[in-house]
Amino acid sequence: MPLDDAILGKGVYTPREAARLVGTNVQQVLRWTRGSGPHLPLWNAHYQFLDDEITEISFLDLIEVRVVAAMRNANVSLQSIRFAISFAQDKFSIERPLASQSFKTDGSEILMEAIENDGDYVSLSKKRPDQKVFKDIVSQSLNDLEYEGEVVARWRPRNHADVVLDPTRHFGDPILDEFGISTGTIYKEFAEFNDTNYLSKIYEVPEKLIRKCVRFERSLDEAHG
Repeated sequence: MPLDDAILGKGVYTPREAARLVGTNVQQVLRWTRGSGPHLPLWNAHYQFLDDEITEISFLDLIEVRVVAAMRNANVSLQSIRFAISFAQDKFSIERPLASQSFKTDGSEILMEAIENDGDYVSLSKKRPDQKVFKDIVSQSLNDLEYEGEVVARWRPRNHADVVLDPTRHFGDPILDEFGISTGTIYKEFAEFNDTNYLSKIYEVPEKLIRKCVRFERSLDEAHG
């Protein structure tokens, strides 16, 4: 099936690709974006069905998955996260608050509000009287993002300054920003040839950037486990 025109320029990722980029698992990505059993998804993801088994989500979905993963790693309940999304939608009057500039600014306060209103959850605020833990969650999720207006436009992974995920370039795959070459492509070639000097000559890219591609892709493998 050809690509849906509505998703062109917005990034395309399979749940497996999204899970690897974010450091979670496919089941979680599907649960958060498609729902599970009687549980509705946390937001209405842009799903494109390529066939009966392969689906793709957008760049904004990927960023929201990343924020949710950070919250879940901090033991924030899905009920609290659902409340936070709804609360932020009402506060900012935008559809995708987890990927918004406003959430980056006010997200720790919104998360605190969500947790304190979760009657079935022991509020983290009782264990941690300040909001440092919530600021850390938001900071880790959003501080390496770039925004255009209110909505996130690209992701420059922390500690990998030469790599960017931009939905308008290479379908949102991680690329070397200066050269526009997929880090995944370089990584696959390195797995075959194990020679950064050779790849540097073939792709006409400085060898230090080839090594950075390999380090970035290895970091994804390590985080994904």
